Amino acid sequence: MNTTEQIESPYGSWKSPFTAELVASASASVSCVRVDRATNPSRVYWLEARPSEGGRRTLLSKLVDDYSDATLVEHLPDPKWNVRTAVHEYGGSAYAVHNGTVVFANWGDQGVYLLDTQGGEPKRIGSMNEKLRYASFAIHESGSFAVCVCEDHTEPGAEATTTLVAIALAESEEARPDILLYSGSSFVSSPAMSFNDEIAFFTWNHPDMNWDATTLWRAHLRVDSGLPTGLERLRAVAGHAERESVYQPRFDSEGTLHFISDRAGGFWNPYHEGANGQVVQSLAAPMEAEFASPE
Repeated sequence: MNTTEQIESPYGSWKSPFTAELVASASASVSCVRVDRATNPSRVYWLEARPSEGGRRTLLSKLVDDYSDATLVEHLPDPKWNVRTAVHEYGGSAYAVHNGTVVFANWGDQGVYLLDTQGGEPKRIGSMNEKLRYASFAIHESGSFAVCVCEDHTEPGAEATTTLVAIALAESEEARPDILLYSGSSFVSSPAMSFNDEIAFFTWNHPDMNWDATTLWRAHLRVDSGLPTGLERLRAVAGHAERESVYQPRFDSEGTLHFISDRAGGFWNPYHEGANGQVVQSLAAPMEAEFASPE
């Protein structure tokens, strides 16, 4: 005999045993995939957002050809670690890995931390000022410093300022001031460095959003005693002569600068800078397809 009680309810008022929290808790999302090219390019790192832990983003890695999770490592299992940044309010790239070292921003205090992937507790580095937020980390080949975006909220009631800075990657009991590399734009993002101390990044200004118009810059890092002291030969590569949206600057192993731009028909296609400084379409012909998404 069926003893289940049947209840009729008005449309839209039926109480399901499957709550929104229950459904969301089973849908962890993956983002920010990275590889450590210096030490082990076969090991892939990524962030996993876990709704069951309040949306906390933890860092994991495994060998790329491991389909059994035998090499899976969770590097930040403690719930106090949440790899996420509040730069630009909605966040940004919150970590980088190089030669077995991870530098990341922690959501709770927006501090910058150094993690040895072989084990140990993360150590806070940099300015240790909770009014400063950091994102878009790029670690120099030497491993002695990282370049990143710094968003300054120290002036009460004033709009935050965004700059490009360098942070020494060395443990210290005392705060170490950031090294200012670039300022003067409303926003700055996505620094990338080459093997020969060149750097690229893009900027934009109010009232534009970064998918409206950005400028791609290229410069040489002036390095003294293992740390940068400024930029030399700064020049605009794209976006200065006409309005275009430029994303994802990257240097290849030969020092060629590659990037994404919507200059051809409004679609984000790949380009690179030629030997004479001209912008070159990397495809045989422009495509009505997106090779990037808004950052």
